Amino acid sequence: MLKAKQACVAELRALIFDFDGTIAESERFGHRVAYNEAFEELGLPERWDEDSYGAWLAVAGGRERLEAFYAHERPELSPAARTELARRIHEVKRRRFDAIGRRLTPRPGVVRLIEEASAAGVRLAIATTAAPEGVAAFFAGRPALGEAFDVVVAGDEVARKKPAPDVYLLALERLGCAAADAVALEDSAIGLRAARAAGLVTLVTPSGYTADEDFSGAAAVLEELGDPEATTASLFGPTPARGYADLAYLRRLLAETVR
Repeated sequence: MLKAKQACVAELRALIFDFDGTIAESERFGHRVAYNEAFEELGLPERWDEDSYGAWLAVAGGRERLEAFYAHERPELSPAARTELARRIHEVKRRRFDAIGRRLTPRPGVVRLIEEASAAGVRLAIATTAAPEGVAAFFAGRPALGEAFDVVVAGDEVARKKPAPDVYLLALERLGCAAADAVALEDSAIGLRAARAAGLVTLVTPSGYTADEDFSGAAAVLEELGDPEATTASLFGPTPARGYADLAYLRRLLAETVR
């Protein structure tokens, strides 16, 4: 009887990280700044302050966000004109983010957890709606951290962006890992919905833009991943025994979460 029960226990084989807001506070201090620099470079009057940009994050994907923004702010533009304008802005924004991204700082506990997982043979992936160039720009400033990831799936590789599960399903496929043996790490309700739709147990660490969102369905919600010298607090779900989210804590979430 005991052996049968043990055979049903999932093994933590992989961690799948969202990128923007989860690995770094890149929306507020990276992408928003790069968009404003792109607006200025192209001679456009628009600027996104922190609050207005946060509101438009409800639209996943950079070009999609720009098209939705201009559909609301400049309805006189034809759909084709909005698409072309969004393309031009996004192209400049990507270039601007190349310089900004490498200066961004990982959120507390991110580097520690990645290093712990890598040392333990737990595979690592990124599943993001961001462009691959943005991910590459961030890791250009910390190449050793980037090399720890076995798989990076970006939004332009799938037909549907989050909250659809496509990026997570593709990450699992490339990892060669079942959803039952992996944990997703997210910061937003949209990302949580995508991960849960892929069948993944999900730990949420809200970012500055997502703190007030509904995280129903998360296995746990922590203020941060935390570190030994800067512990975290649980907003929902189990409190990490050591004060920070380590592999033992993630294994506990995997074992205890009802799917």
